[in-house]
Amino acid sequence: MSEKREQTPQEKAEAVKAMADQNTAAAAGVPLVNLMVDGTSVAVPKGTLVIEAAFRAGSDVPYFCYHPRLTSVGACRMCLASVELEMFGQRRASIMATCTIPCSEGMVVKTQTPEVKKAQNGILELLLANHPLDCPICDRGGECPLQNMTISYGPPTSRFTEEKRHYPKAKPISDFVVLDRERCITCMRCTRFADEIAGDGKLDLINRGAQTEIGPFMGASFDSNFSGNTIEICPVGALTSRQFRFKGRPWEVKSVDSVCSQCGNGCNIAVGHRLGEIVRINGRINEDINEEWTCDRGKFGHEYVNSAERLTTPLICDLDGELQPASWDAALTKIVEALKYYKPEQIGGIGSTRATLEDNYLFAKLLKDIVGTINVGHQMHPHPLIPMQTSIVELESAKKIISVGMKLEDDQPIVYLRVYKATRKHNATWIKAASIVEAIESLSEGAVLLLPHTLSPTDYAIAQTACEANSAKLNILLPDANSWGVVKAGVTGGEMTQILSGELEMLYIMGSDPVVRYHNPAKAREAVAQAEFVVVQELFLTETAKLASVVLPATSFAEKDGTFVNIEGREQKIKQAIAPRGDSRPDWRIFADLMARLGKPMPYFSARDIYREWEKAQG
Repeated sequence: MSEKREQTPQEKAEAVKAMADQNTAAAAGVPLVNLMVDGTSVAVPKGTLVIEAAFRAGSDVPYFCYHPRLTSVGACRMCLASVELEMFGQRRASIMATCTIPCSEGMVVKTQTPEVKKAQNGILELLLANHPLDCPICDRGGECPLQNMTISYGPPTSRFTEEKRHYPKAKPISDFVVLDRERCITCMRCTRFADEIAGDGKLDLINRGAQTEIGPFMGASFDSNFSGNTIEICPVGALTSRQFRFKGRPWEVKSVDSVCSQCGNGCNIAVGHRLGEIVRINGRINEDINEEWTCDRGKFGHEYVNSAERLTTPLICDLDGELQPASWDAALTKIVEALKYYKPEQIGGIGSTRATLEDNYLFAKLLKDIVGTINVGHQMHPHPLIPMQTSIVELESAKKIISVGMKLEDDQPIVYLRVYKATRKHNATWIKAASIVEAIESLSEGAVLLLPHTLSPTDYAIAQTACEANSAKLNILLPDANSWGVVKAGVTGGEMTQILSGELEMLYIMGSDPVVRYHNPAKAREAVAQAEFVVVQELFLTETAKLASVVLPATSFAEKDGTFVNIEGREQKIKQAIAPRGDSRPDWRIFADLMARLGKPMPYFSARDIYREWEKAQG
């Protein structure tokens, strides 16, 4: 008999969730059923699956097809256990798949009997009959559930001597995902995810019997916005990442908990890095935000961190108007001279919705408190600064949801998953309105209105008034990772129309590209071009940076610590995973250096020091 396997993080999370569900069920008056699992008495809400009760009892039940967020289909038959219950007036024990059986009163479950072990051993032998034994060259090798289960529960040898089934290897089915049909065990996790979670049905079962395989419907591309999740939930090496493929073995990849920087949802992620570069992004569990999912933009969109086009040294504009490499001392000296030369009312600053709260806080402190200018802002669109009235997790319990002028799966992917969940699981009505007028006509008490950040001020005013009149909830979905953090940090007060009026002599722009992103880009380009002295802190030589007098290389989210505040106002920490590229520096460190050079040194040694000061200032 094999030693008891340690529960995976997913199993532990499910056990904790199950305990919370029991408390919730008890509070709501949901009846509980009592059963015995390996000698341990367990009480669970009626309807709980046996496998979930076993996790709660701390028992070991291996599985492949089961996933707590997907419907159970009993496809792999790996989660076998001896289940004793009353049938036709008699109590009898049978070997059953625990992911398909709901718990009943008085049930007795045994997961460690010789009969159970023999059955599990046989299941694995069948699964391996056609599975290639290519673990040394499989990207899943080293973190593969099938590999682990085979060691714990599999036969020492195989009785299968016939030729294995063969397919062409490594078939790309999208820009991000590679399919190896030989490795697939047809657990249907990926197809259920595509149908039940992503809602696009981009993967399906093809053919029947021994020829069954998974793939995009009718040979199309797997062009889902959430395809990367199927790589993570695949229990074998059938679906792998084209981006991570052959970049390193799992045991060589170190992982750091962080928050995605690609939109305002604030998904929790694990940044995998090797030899100083990001090699992959995986989702982390956060029930209040992304559950455990990521969109493809979040999973595959961080390659810019490794880009050879990154700025790695300061640049100073020479007499011919060309940006030339310079030392940090020379660049900071020129900036300090300019800050002293121009009057406060001649200086303006634009903060960043993609830099951290700490970066923005020091930016505002430098310009407002030390330089003395009031011309500090950040908004690229004139939306009102109104907090969301519905949290991300609350969206799935809404009865009516109205979105305006957005394709949620592209613009706000995790919000989309919650909205789709509301429609699929809770029969919510989702109205995709083409205009504010159409949305207002659909409002009713308790409805949730989702608006993009790109509407006119008039439309926002109309929507706000209508929501108040109908007792509906208004939510403006901001686009960037720290859209609310920049507000909390104090990068407000100055009118962007004044900052980009063309009348200011000096502009300090941190992590923003108004020449491209401002709602009137021509006006922004004109204002930046007319200013006598422009400082830009950036990762790349953006269109705005090309017009600068001094360009300073900043670090990405993966190269510094700090805080992001997502669209619902939730503060979350990012952690440094890799060293800064070249001679780039965190934004907050640059501002601390400038403060010291201006005669106002402050004891900032880490982002945590700045956060504590900001937190204290909030009272």
